[in-house]
Amino acid sequence: MTSAPSLLRELKGLRVLVIHPVDAEARVVLDQLQRIGCIVEQCWPVPAQLPANTDVVLLAVELSQRLNTQALVESLSEQAPPIIAVVGYENPSMLQLVLETQPAAVIERPLRPFGLLTQLLMARAAWRARIDMLAQLRKLQTRQPAVSKISMAKALLMARHRIGENDAHRRLQRDAMASRTSMEAVAQTIIDAGLPPQPE
Repeated sequence: MTSAPSLLRELKGLRVLVIHPVDAEARVVLDQLQRIGCIVEQCWPVPAQLPANTDVVLLAVELSQRLNTQALVESLSEQAPPIIAVVGYENPSMLQLVLETQPAAVIERPLRPFGLLTQLLMARAAWRARIDMLAQLRKLQTRQPAVSKISMAKALLMARHRIGENDAHRRLQRDAMASRTSMEAVAQTIIDAGLPPQPE
């Protein structure tokens, strides 16, 4: 678990885009973000895309900006920075728009400095967890073909040598260790060799 001082250090230099109308409420948040060491940029209306190198987005969710907000969300990659939705009221249309933004956190209006630090930390933690999960998913997706190759090689070994699955697996492991390669590489060699004719 990350300690509080290291979490606070992480916020220093964090690039925060505040997508919010220019008003006194936004000024309070901008000042607070700058006090904790964030690099802050503000824009309004909602842009079609995020500027490069944005780490966190504070997004005022307003029905008048629905189309712009939807376009922004559609432009985001799976590695996009976390969004903290800023919401002034709740009704079905607003809640639908908030859900479409897929926020990592929600702050209610009127904006106040209190709670902002917590929401920033929670949004970054949720983003980091999502990125880690995506990396694990990609790793599993790349391993799937290897598992299929190993299964196919085991089936060939079982047919070729009339042995059980456990023995075929141990043989793959032994050959991989002996040749100092992966089981996938040994499996590919077996697959490439194919199934020889059965002895008479």
